[in-house]
Amino acid sequence: MNTSNSRIVGPAGRSLYGMVALAFLNTLFVSTIASAEGRAIACFVLPKDDSQAQAAAVMSSILRGELAKLSGVEVRTGAPSGNPEAATEAEKLAEQGFEALNTGDKTTALTRFERASDLLAQNPGAGSIMLHAKVAKGLGVASFLNGNTSKATELMKRSLLLYPDQKPVEYAYSVDVKNVYDFARRDILERAPGNIEVRSTPDSAEVFLDGNFKGYTPITLPNVPAGSHLVEVARDGYLRWGTTAIVPEGGRVATEAQLTSSPSKSDFDRAIADVSRSWNQQRFGKASEALMAATAAREILMVKASLGQTGFEVSGFVRDLSGSVKPVQAVIVRDANFYKSVQEFLTSALGAVPVAGSGNVSLGGPPKALADTVMKESAEVGGDVVIDPEKQIFGDLGDGKGDESITDTWWFWTIVGVGTAALAGAITAVVLTSGAEDDTGGAVGNLNIRLDKVGQ
Repeated sequence: MNTSNSRIVGPAGRSLYGMVALAFLNTLFVSTIASAEGRAIACFVLPKDDSQAQAAAVMSSILRGELAKLSGVEVRTGAPSGNPEAATEAEKLAEQGFEALNTGDKTTALTRFERASDLLAQNPGAGSIMLHAKVAKGLGVASFLNGNTSKATELMKRSLLLYPDQKPVEYAYSVDVKNVYDFARRDILERAPGNIEVRSTPDSAEVFLDGNFKGYTPITLPNVPAGSHLVEVARDGYLRWGTTAIVPEGGRVATEAQLTSSPSKSDFDRAIADVSRSWNQQRFGKASEALMAATAAREILMVKASLGQTGFEVSGFVRDLSGSVKPVQAVIVRDANFYKSVQEFLTSALGAVPVAGSGNVSLGGPPKALADTVMKESAEVGGDVVIDPEKQIFGDLGDGKGDESITDTWWFWTIVGVGTAALAGAITAVVLTSGAEDDTGGAVGNLNIRLDKVGQ
């Protein structure tokens, strides 16, 4: 009699063990992909019926905007952004640029930041707003150190408009550089704002100003701080479009986006129609494959939406990395917790968490020892000072014969007493207007929707 614990496993047992092992390895593989590459999630909102087309378009913009705030998530839509590798390369060049600044190699720094700026400009939608602000800051500092004060001032203003949470110490490469930063910060607040008019062909496209969703074309954006701004336009089925808009003080600038059909537009349109016809849990998984391929997504969230008396009703499906499909639904009430409710819906549906606040994240700066020295020297001369950005005061000062020293001019040492000021943040009133806010950051009020020809 065999009293050992050993067992003889037959073909059926080996097959079962093999299936379990394969399932485990597949789960591990999927988890590894998600961890290493991030989660590329496509997000689409369809109207529950023809009368809800406008509500669906608005909810699509809201869901995508909040989805982008989830940790490790890359949002995929029917409006392809520029080459994502361009953002990676721009980030690398920016790091090299700051390394060059910190070693005093201003020429290399300028070259690296210029290349990074060109990459982002040529690939609309590539890279985060923080990356855009980082490159603008680095290019501004490098431009100043290479003698171009006017360009440096505008670039530092652009960086501040993109990412207001920057500190003077982060510009303490020299007292002169910090002074330009101080002037740029004050100039943003003192100049009269202007307007940006944004049109597109076709129209009814999403408009983003400095990374913040503002509404749909055609639209006029009021009270935009004077200076350089990033304007992007996106519509499913077309390549994302972007430009730099220079807003004159108290004036208006017009931009016209001629949208180009994406190479996969026909496949995308067909895939959307197929999924809409396959609106049940059993058929959604297979039907969504073509849509995921057209958007380079590995997961997909797709819902139908309608706007009722209390808020948005959404219901649909999520297909995850393993290919599993689950139904999702929610009623998102239009109250003070609106955006919090949207986040809760997304986190529940996708199992992701919001990114922690980035207010204290530095875009890069000088070594601490240098920064401490510069800040001390700046304080000794009275802190913030006025400079004239239109004069090449820190460039070639001549041979010294008959030239007046810049330190002898009255305006150079005039103390202006600039305090810490908060710059304008994202405006969400495009959707929720005429209301108060609570500590959740959500707005309370009426929903005003103006969107035509959504189905064009």
